[in-house]
Amino acid sequence: MRKIIYQVIKSALLAIQDENQGQLIQHVDLFNNQLIYADEEQPFYTPAVLIEFRDISWDILSHGRREALVTVNLHVVTDSRVGHWTDAVEVFDLLDRINAALHGLTYSDDAGNAMDALTCSQSSTDSDFDELQDNIETYTAHVTDTSALRRHTAPATPPAIEITPTVTQTPTPPDESPIIQD
Repeated sequence: MRKIIYQVIKSALLAIQDENQGQLIQHVDLFNNQLIYADEEQPFYTPAVLIEFRDISWDILSHGRREALVTVNLHVVTDSRVGHWTDAVEVFDLLDRINAALHGLTYSDDAGNAMDALTCSQSSTDSDFDELQDNIETYTAHVTDTSALRRHTAPATPPAIEITPTVTQTPTPPDESPIIQD
C-alpha cells in the first residue's frame, strides 16, 4: 500500500506546473535523511520533495484486509541561497501550490485498495542546513489495504459432466397375466 500512496503523491507533485507550464517540482524520492548527509548523497535539483512514511498502526479487518490512518511527511527542499527566490517568504507560495495539488487527493482500485482524502495536518520549517531549507508538510489519509486479501477464484475450466437421460420400463412378468373378470 505504501508503494501505491507514494506513486499517487509523486504523480500529483510532478503534475504541478510553473509559470511557463514546465514541471515545478524537479525531484521526488523517498526520504532517507538526505539533508543530513547531503555531501554523501547523489545530488538532486530543487525544489524537491522527499516523502517520509511515519509509523503505521494497522487495524485488521476480515480475510486479509486492513486499514489505517497513514501519515506522511513531505520534506519540501528548496535552495536557500541568495538569488534563488525573490524574497525569503516566496517559498511559502510553493507550499501553497503543493497543498492545492494534494488536498483531497484520493485513490481506489478494483482490488479494493483505497486512500481517502489526503489532508495537510501540520507544517514546520527546518533551517538547520547551510544552503537548503526543509519545509516539512505532514499529510494524513485513511487507507484500506487488500494486499493480503484471500481471493476466491473459479476453476479455469469447469469439469466436464455429461448427463444422459435414461428411461427404464418394468416389464410385466410372464406368469402374471392380467385377470379379467366379467
